[in-house]
Amino acid sequence: ASGVVLAPRTGAPTASANPNDGTPAEFKNDMPVFWEAWKLVNDNFYQQPIDQEKMTYGAVGGMVDALGDVHTAFVDQQRAAYLQTQLSGSFEGIGATVEMVNGRLTIVSPIKGTPADKAGLQAGDVILQVDDTLIQNMDVMQAISLIRGPKGTDVHLKVQRGTQPAFEVTITRNTINVPEVTSKMLENDTIAYVELSEFGEKAKSELHKALAEALAKNPKALIFDLRGNPGGYLNTAIEVASEFIDKDKVVLIEKFRDGQQRVYKTEDGGVATKIPMILLVNEGSASASEILAATLRDYKRATIIGQKTFGKGSVQTTHQLSDQSQLRVTIANFYSPNDVTINHIGVTPDIEIPDATEYERSRGIDPQLQKAIDMIKNGELEKPAPVGTSSQWIAPVPKAEVGMLDALREWIAMNFFTPRLPA
Repeated sequence: ASGVVLAPRTGAPTASANPNDGTPAEFKNDMPVFWEAWKLVNDNFYQQPIDQEKMTYGAVGGMVDALGDVHTAFVDQQRAAYLQTQLSGSFEGIGATVEMVNGRLTIVSPIKGTPADKAGLQAGDVILQVDDTLIQNMDVMQAISLIRGPKGTDVHLKVQRGTQPAFEVTITRNTINVPEVTSKMLENDTIAYVELSEFGEKAKSELHKALAEALAKNPKALIFDLRGNPGGYLNTAIEVASEFIDKDKVVLIEKFRDGQQRVYKTEDGGVATKIPMILLVNEGSASASEILAATLRDYKRATIIGQKTFGKGSVQTTHQLSDQSQLRVTIANFYSPNDVTINHIGVTPDIEIPDATEYERSRGIDPQLQKAIDMIKNGELEKPAPVGTSSQWIAPVPKAEVGMLDALREWIAMNFFTPRLPA
């Protein structure tokens, strides 16, 4: 049968002052120039001692960069640990979503009920200092690592709010559970609105519950928001698609370098397979978000509003290395049910509406959401959805093995697409 075999983890050469000690023979034969350069640097570089870990990381990073695929990447220990907790939906910290704005760590929003929220931190606050460390122009991951810490410990922040004098606040860290799904009813309970922030471990259960509760109120239509959703687990994308599309429908086709293919299909139990639906996307909708967007488009299940999606149509396996760093390797490209590629192309919406400007955001104006509301109120969803980029029929879906591969993670290094991160 056709299928996928995950490559076993392989060890890397150990860095040493003499790079030829213990070097595998095949490396000496295949990459003599690399080892010659390594030895020359170790023997001659004027600053000693040399940080061998940094050298090794730089070498591995350069190796994968040479492939020309931004999604095949080496992830150091700090970022690997962050990514692991990101998709688990919980971490220990203060509970504020932050981003770097012109070199200043700015709070996008405190998460409701968290220590940051209870301490009175507000959207737009700028964190100037964490304990004794000034963080202006610091890498956002490094700044977050200073703010996060074990439950029950304190972190001291210096904060700037607008033009007011800076103030200081001490916050006790706690376990932060980040909801992946938020929902509300709009227009006197006639429209259900559900937002999915990422395709993480809790997405399936949270989404199923939110949809069931919303549909119990008999809304006219559903608005599903994937704007800024960078992706997540592949199996979660299948589970989410199954909420909106009938059982045994193709969701995506993976194509591997050896010509083999794997087809993924929807599962049973979806609660929102019939309700009229609008999907909101933008350039921050990537990967698993694009799987869902292309699937809904190909089946004409939803009208898509917003901006063209990011264009990440590839699948990666993640290999844990011996020092807890990770190597992410692209193993396949994925295609929509109609066998249309997404990679480097994205999904073009049926109705293109620009993202809100900074002026509009500051006043709570959301042109894309408003367009969706207006279409529902005006009865426009009763008309057939237009045929867009990923709706064109190219070839019948080929026969291939159907199944789930839970170990196969389809996720994105957050520094590529996601400037807003929880601390």
